Amino acid sequence: MQKIIDVAVKELISIIDSKKHSKKVAMQFVLEELDAARQGNDYVKDKIKSFYFNESDYIGAMESSWEDVDGPTGPQQFLVVLTMQLSKEIGIDNAAMVRISIVEYIVCHYKFGRYYLDEEIRRATKPLKLFDVLVDDENFLHPNFKYLLESKNKPLVDVISRWASGFEDRDNKFNYEFQTTFNSSFWEVYLYQCFKDLNLNVDFSKASPDFTVKTSSNEIINIEAVTANHAQDSSPEWENEKLKENGEFLNFASVRILNAINSKHKKYLSTYSKFEHVVGNPFVVAVAPFEQNMFFIQNNEAINRVLYGQGIDKDNGFTEVEVPFALKNEKVALDLGIFTNDKYKEVSAIIFSTMGTLSKAITQSSLAMDIRSSRYHDRKGLIMEIKENNKHFETHLDGLQIHHNPYAINKLSKDVFDRYEVTHYYYDIESRFIDNQQKSYTMISRSSWPSSSKTVP
Repeated sequence: MQKIIDVAVKELISIIDSKKHSKKVAMQFVLEELDAARQGNDYVKDKIKSFYFNESDYIGAMESSWEDVDGPTGPQQFLVVLTMQLSKEIGIDNAAMVRISIVEYIVCHYKFGRYYLDEEIRRATKPLKLFDVLVDDENFLHPNFKYLLESKNKPLVDVISRWASGFEDRDNKFNYEFQTTFNSSFWEVYLYQCFKDLNLNVDFSKASPDFTVKTSSNEIINIEAVTANHAQDSSPEWENEKLKENGEFLNFASVRILNAINSKHKKYLSTYSKFEHVVGNPFVVAVAPFEQNMFFIQNNEAINRVLYGQGIDKDNGFTEVEVPFALKNEKVALDLGIFTNDKYKEVSAIIFSTMGTLSKAITQSSLAMDIRSSRYHDRKGLIMEIKENNKHFETHLDGLQIHHNPYAINKLSKDVFDRYEVTHYYYDIESRFIDNQQKSYTMISRSSWPSSSKTVP
């Protein structure tokens, strides 16, 4: 059966590439297939979820076709004829399974949906030069930056340089900070590629907040990036400190994340709120945790505590519990649940991810690594996978969480981050219910490692 699939895919690519606007034809062909597959068997309906298309992308696609797609020499007719032949030989259900598998190969070949990768190199008037080393004493270089300078990691340098392409060096400090403190600058570079993937235009003429972006509908959004870092009296994330017990781990993460958000809220009140381009527009804080060893395993547990004052009791059947405060230095109680009242009403939303790390760059590179990942499924629950890097696929946006503040003065529209793999969270004030809108097959966590080395976050 695989031989039939391979031959069909090769012929379909040939047909599509013969058309004048081949990429457009390919996309329309895929959308029509997904539209039709909605009426398929359970396997087919579940399979299309893994392609990372919102239903709104493809419902009704069959009604807007044209001859290059659906005409006598188009890809649609070729696949219809093939499916009819297969149905006679192996049955309708099996033929449908083969058909959707063929479509997945087309999605992969043209890098749509789950296989999307923006490889464009953009120009900047004053581009970043992240890897032109600025310090003579390598002791001042951050361990993660020194890791990137190893010759074997040239593919990672290429990926990160692509992310940074088009980023304007506004203050002459960014390159130095990337090399010496790393995490916060890396997070900004990761976010910048997110904005490019989302077709958001960054206005670099605005010095602060970090990103002033404009949507396709000319909505202005101001985004301030921040990382939750280790405390002065704790070990940094790159040191192999013994992993904390779960309760202590999440408590520490919550304290550091809360501190990061609070610092940017104060900055908004004292400074940003006075800027003309900020007034009346959504203000978003983008947070990434780098506060301790194995920080990337926390998924949404710490951020849910910080924003909603809720957690999971893993020792009692994974029941939901209230977590009203976190202990700083084991003695100072800090109130959690900052989105359950109007104290942070100036913050429209929180962007959060535990996956905007070096491993994200690894998954977009040619490095020979093993990838361990977990994905969400609406019926199966947690899907665990271990794959070689060249067989693992995730998008740049995979793992991104958008937490909407119900008390926000200036609401953030869901349309701004409306991608299948981006998970939106909404909090109902009356029921105190967290509406986690994560979709099937999207990423929960991921780590990477060479076959005989320590884990890379």
